[in-house]
Amino acid sequence: MKFVSESHENAWNKALKLLDPTPAELEHGLELHQSCFAMDHFGFLPYGTWNEMFVDTWNELKAKNIGQRELSNRMNPVHYDQCCFNAACAERFRAVMRASGLKCMVHTVAEGKGHEADFKRMSCNMQLLRIFRDTIVQAGTPEDIRKINGEGKIAVIWSVNGPPFAGKLEDPCEELEWVDVWRRMGVRLMHMSYNRRNFAADGCAESADAGLSELGRELVAKLNEAGIIVDVPHTGKRSSIEAARVSEKPIMASHTGARALFDFIRCKDDETLRAIADKDGLIGVYAVAGMLGGSSDLLMMLKHIRYIADLIGVDHVGIGTDGMYMHLWPTSDNVANYANAEFSASWWGNWKDHPYDRSKSAESHYGSLAWLNWPLFTVGLVKYGFRDDEIARILGQNFLRVFEANRA
Repeated sequence: MKFVSESHENAWNKALKLLDPTPAELEHGLELHQSCFAMDHFGFLPYGTWNEMFVDTWNELKAKNIGQRELSNRMNPVHYDQCCFNAACAERFRAVMRASGLKCMVHTVAEGKGHEADFKRMSCNMQLLRIFRDTIVQAGTPEDIRKINGEGKIAVIWSVNGPPFAGKLEDPCEELEWVDVWRRMGVRLMHMSYNRRNFAADGCAESADAGLSELGRELVAKLNEAGIIVDVPHTGKRSSIEAARVSEKPIMASHTGARALFDFIRCKDDETLRAIADKDGLIGVYAVAGMLGGSSDLLMMLKHIRYIADLIGVDHVGIGTDGMYMHLWPTSDNVANYANAEFSASWWGNWKDHPYDRSKSAESHYGSLAWLNWPLFTVGLVKYGFRDDEIARILGQNFLRVFEANRA
């Protein structure tokens, strides 16, 4: 194995120690990962690093007291620009993508906060595609994926974390026409909501659990028409079940877990899992340590996969890490947020009343769940007794079925 960094090697060894595969299991799992169509059902492409230039830029802006929200907005493009135009970062990007062994990944390109913010984020991702066109290519159909893979490149499918509503509720075209704009941009998965309630659906952090609105039902129909997969990983129980039942096409919960194993808002209970499977849909299990419960490591992630496969069938489970490659992370001594800032991602995602254990994030980024341990995820499936054909379905064939069924 050729490692792209010391942290990659350390994370790999941590996962190997945890899995403790026999030489035969390790060899077979790595060969399977190489030969199968392996994909991340929801994740993030790697971008810049927390190097000296980034830290200096951050601190210079912070010294101007521009505020936490503006600081976040201005620094997000810096990550992408460094990745594209810093030679060391660009070289690492290519190495990381190749080392993952993936043939395809769903990559979130916008957060659904508003058209202007989403377009700015999309522009950064369009630049990534242009600069790294020798490595990654955007895909909009199963045929695109096959062609891209045939050229030895990795297919990237765009996702957004919420519907692009105007929110005026005066004109159906004004609210729903943006779905077509996002489709033309290449978006193929769309969240119904992100933790909080929006005009379509309740999020998983809403206590009311009110289900889909009438506009939400119209949105599901519009997404079906546009060929965009309805995605409910951050959506509440009732809204998720109703979305599955209302949709004419299979839906997904691209990155979640089983609530039977960990009682947390981001996990789906058995009723919801069955409702998605009944529509021939797909559940992606995430690699977020603080949201898995138990040992909060790769073994726990595999337990979630096994539980869901046993409950609803191996045809309805995959892996959506909700993760990315992390090269370096600054210490609190050199990069600090504004204390008590009113704007924060925790407020936007309504995490305050539903916190998860962020102290376990090192396990997600640098431990057994590190994004570059993807080949060892496949080894883990071998260890957990899945057959080769079942592993092929979990790694990507199930997604291709859902992707094809949602074709416009």
